[in-house]
Amino acid sequence: FHKLHFRTDDGVIFWWLMGPKIGQVGTTLTPLYTNCVGTVQRLKHNADGSFDVTHLEMIVMLDPETGAPLEQWRNPYTGEAMPARHNIVGPVTSQYRQDGSRVLPTEIGGTPLEASAKTAEPIIVGDDVFIRDESVARVFTPGRKTPFEVNDIAVYHGSLKNLMDPTVAVGDATVFFAEVTSWQRWMKMDDAPGSLTSRLTGRKVRRFEDLPEVFRRKLAQMAPEVAADPIAALDRPAPKFDR
Repeated sequence: FHKLHFRTDDGVIFWWLMGPKIGQVGTTLTPLYTNCVGTVQRLKHNADGSFDVTHLEMIVMLDPETGAPLEQWRNPYTGEAMPARHNIVGPVTSQYRQDGSRVLPTEIGGTPLEASAKTAEPIIVGDDVFIRDESVARVFTPGRKTPFEVNDIAVYHGSLKNLMDPTVAVGDATVFFAEVTSWQRWMKMDDAPGSLTSRLTGRKVRRFEDLPEVFRRKLAQMAPEVAADPIAALDRPAPKFDR
């Protein structure tokens, strides 16, 4: 899982994810926009076998019909039009123990949270390896009447031959990611019933240039200093959590 999800030596990796962000009220699903997410992760391994991952996530909203970055988004539930929210989350540093389990955080961006996580045993069929990773968090954001809740599931896929090769430090990997969360505050849904869900697919890559072109182009517009040097951006102060 370490090699599949991350890398077994010190260094940087990138992940991209793309797919629909969906509103759910009861059992009715309403596509809202296409989420295009890019992350940069820097791993540092410690002498005792533990390791640290510093993570920066960059989110771009795309038109679900054209695939172009949105400038304005219309909430289908309220009819209100508002500026599209392209934002950067992090950097955040996560700690992992010698056995690969994560030291669960108690805050994010200065906001308290409760979290749990578990990684399933791998499913191996022929050369295919699938590993399911799940996490739950409740973030107590000031100003919210109820905590912001997140339920994530990621299914990582790789090659057994590739992962067992001792000369390979960065395993080839793809992922299917789904989540269920509370409404985000910027959507102005207030106490309306329902939630958000995502259904994203993506891949781990070695270079920033291998992230989707539409993502890199929009990032260069909204945060040129990050696009110019995303690795240096890992040393920026972490912003406050705002969801």
